[in-house]
Amino acid sequence: MAYARWLAGRIARGGWGSSGGSARSLARLRPRWHARACAAALPPAILACQYLDRRWSSCETSAGAGSGSSSSSIIRFRVDVDRPGLLSEATEVLKKQEVNIRDARISTKQGTKATHIYLVEDRNGGGLSEDRLAQVRGALGQLAEGSCEAAPWPRYSSEEVLKHQTAENGIWVSYKDGVYDITDFVQNHPGGKDKIMLAAGKAIDPFWRIYQQHTGRGNALELLESMRIGDLSDPPAARASCDCPYDSDPERHPGLIFHNNKPCNAELPSELMMDSWLTPNPVWFIRHHHPVPVMDPEDYRLCIEGVGTKAVTLCLEDLKKRFLKREVCATLQCGGNRRSELDQIEKTSGIPWGFGAMSTARWGGVYLREVLQHCAGLSHENVEAFDVKHVIFKGMDGMEASIPIEKALSPYGDVLLAYEMNGEALPSEHGAPVRVIVPGVVGVRNVKWVGRVVASTEEAEGPWQRGLAYKGFSPMVKELQGIDVEKIPSMHELPVQSAIVSPKAGSIIELDDVEVKGFAWSGGGRGIVRVDVSIDEGKTWVTAELTNGKDQDYNRAWAWTFWEASVPVPEELQGKEFTVLCRAVDAAYSTQPERPEPLWNLRGLNCNCWHRVPIRHQE
Repeated sequence: MAYARWLAGRIARGGWGSSGGSARSLARLRPRWHARACAAALPPAILACQYLDRRWSSCETSAGAGSGSSSSSIIRFRVDVDRPGLLSEATEVLKKQEVNIRDARISTKQGTKATHIYLVEDRNGGGLSEDRLAQVRGALGQLAEGSCEAAPWPRYSSEEVLKHQTAENGIWVSYKDGVYDITDFVQNHPGGKDKIMLAAGKAIDPFWRIYQQHTGRGNALELLESMRIGDLSDPPAARASCDCPYDSDPERHPGLIFHNNKPCNAELPSELMMDSWLTPNPVWFIRHHHPVPVMDPEDYRLCIEGVGTKAVTLCLEDLKKRFLKREVCATLQCGGNRRSELDQIEKTSGIPWGFGAMSTARWGGVYLREVLQHCAGLSHENVEAFDVKHVIFKGMDGMEASIPIEKALSPYGDVLLAYEMNGEALPSEHGAPVRVIVPGVVGVRNVKWVGRVVASTEEAEGPWQRGLAYKGFSPMVKELQGIDVEKIPSMHELPVQSAIVSPKAGSIIELDDVEVKGFAWSGGGRGIVRVDVSIDEGKTWVTAELTNGKDQDYNRAWAWTFWEASVPVPEELQGKEFTVLCRAVDAAYSTQPERPEPLWNLRGLNCNCWHRVPIRHQE
């Protein structure tokens, strides 16, 4: 952690009267009360006490670091001979002293030496007074003789923070009244290095007012707090009022399962999933990265440009009147669908979706290939001559992504510039006036509110294409140090998927047969050949009956397929708990893997293991 490195460095450099010596390792402990404490906005103090073999004690308070008075203190307590249980004993003593503990750490050295480190604050907030320090010292003295040294928590000005914008000098940011060293985190930022570097040396508050998922889920705040290195001596005055950029977002259906509101990320509930093969517009799953843009359809313009093209600008009426209307039924699925199942193995990075981050619609619009070829002049000859490899879509919300030119121009790719959804004008929530529909690929490539289409020799810039957000890593990769993320291909076609919609987990059934219903889908337009269902951990399987969606072309099956199965409950399972399993087989005869463990990855993408639903039979 950045703070741990900073503290160890101060100790190693002899900070606060240290006798020197660097920490060999720093193990971070997160007590149960840490998450609650991290939510507080109060500045922390650090308690680190040094137990000595000698039987003497003293306590010194040194002058403050930085300008102005400090509201916090730093106290050290070193252990020459560590012993099991000392950390928990000291923790209990501090709790009895009503010292608020925000974090606990141990820094070990060669041999038996260690430093026990606590982030604390006084019960009334702020640093420890001389009297409180004496009380704490006396209480710890009941465990062993020791010495305490106190120093103020560092304070930095905005001018000082501004000097730290490179890896060489350290990359610092401020948030509210805190200063943070994010140097080692930059490479692992889910939104990409380029995005976070916009805030290097600056306050991140304006950025987080736009990307409110950072504060909505809380884990970003906790992670940021672990990198805190001091207080901001000149924090900006609180804004008296703020026009929230999300105030103009449309109203949403209350039946959706909301993971975030700003930006909105909500999934289709299982109870509504199979009511209709085409998902009704109001309950379609929502995946936004920014506020919903406000655009008058009369003012809308779509720019087509790039290598090998002649630049053209089209209005909405041009798309409707100059091109034949096409319709495509397609399911869109977020790459993180079912991420919550991977989180049960080890926490990943992203929204903890269930299996409802997907929906299906009949999209109406014009084929992208017809606009590119017949209006912008992007012929196959030009593709070869100008080495066109990708088509980039740029949304009016600042999001961009790209697809290979082969998909964009394929007469069987069915890529749409869509202005209708399920027979109605495209809702603003889902990309009005115009969005891109790229059937068979991950949802993020289906850019909403598209304003520019660019033929290019390279794929799109940004975290959604070149960053780590939609790239899969080995289960062994837990951080990205030394990995060139841009060289790893981005997600496009998704693997075969199926899930059980009914019965729900925890259901009690009384009949001799389990009635099971669900859906199946595969990327790349690969149709569903078969779905198997088991209730005995895969020893035997029942083949499900395919229903809605089964008649799609096996090579252009862009939408999901519903299925149902009646599974007899054998005598040995009657009156007992058991798990219903399903697995799908697509037109390439690919099937779902059994377990989630081999699928685990840092970003929690492409979870398509057998879906498991525990239920109980009651005689």
